[in-house]
Amino acid sequence: MNVITIIIWIALGIICAVIHKNKGYSPIAGFCWGFFLSIIGLIVVLLEKDKAEHDAEMTEKKGLSMGQWLAIFLGVGIVGIIIFFVVLSNL
Repeated sequence: MNVITIIIWIALGIICAVIHKNKGYSPIAGFCWGFFLSIIGLIVVLLEKDKAEHDAEMTEKKGLSMGQWLAIFLGVGIVGIIIFFVVLSNL
């Protein structure tokens, strides 16, 4: 591992932490986005809405729609089936 690579990871982590904090979120979470996902994390943090704007949208919606719940349950079910078959094939 190159020292320059580690310095870039830390710098991206700090940049994402500052941006995340200015948007009202946790700077630690922002640092993790930048450090572990580098450029992708920076893009995610930049595209993320401000916390106040996000909270206002969530209070208007008042929960998940039926389609969102269905998608969650189907996703969990599919992942569960995949895990079951992976474990079963390793026995």
